[in-house]
Amino acid sequence: MFHARRLAAALIAALTLVAVGATRADATPLQALSHDQILDRLGRQAGSAAELKQQIALQMRYAPGGVQTAPNEVSYDGGKFVVTYAMPGAVAAFGNPDDCPFDWFCFYDNYEFGYPRGKLSSCGWQDLGKYKWNDRTASVHNAVDDVVDFYNHQDYGHPEWAHALDEYLFSAIEYGRIPYVDYPDQADHVIRRC
Repeated sequence: MFHARRLAAALIAALTLVAVGATRADATPLQALSHDQILDRLGRQAGSAAELKQQIALQMRYAPGGVQTAPNEVSYDGGKFVVTYAMPGAVAAFGNPDDCPFDWFCFYDNYEFGYPRGKLSSCGWQDLGKYKWNDRTASVHNAVDDVVDFYNHQDYGHPEWAHALDEYLFSAIEYGRIPYVDYPDQADHVIRRC
């Protein structure tokens, strides 16, 4: 299944690339890309090592503060939050519900555990927006022995209300897998109950 906004963005991007004779590998300035175009570029599997390198560079420009810790990985806050991209040609990049490491909870940008993947292991309340992963969760694998709750941030234009009106979306039970979350692309915060 495709996300409608990503499909529309991909179509627009493809038409634009054909019109100007560009390639997906161009180095378009971040400010020249729409939010949907950025998510489209980050949300699909790279076709080559060069394209993966550009995805990693875009991830670090889009969500500053990360450090590349592997050819397909960016870590934040000393490894507290990790974003992993599919290696070009990797079959396990889509549809593999067992790739979340033990004692982490993972959330995927695409349905059926399709990469890119974000992962956390810390207890308590955590803001996915800090890493630009808000509104990007379509499937979840919880490889910890605690329940993890996902919330949508709501302040209705009143930042002073902070998180008083945050909306509960769903929970990932201990060692549970959710290939299709009920509320895709809405999770802004998580709470690991431990």
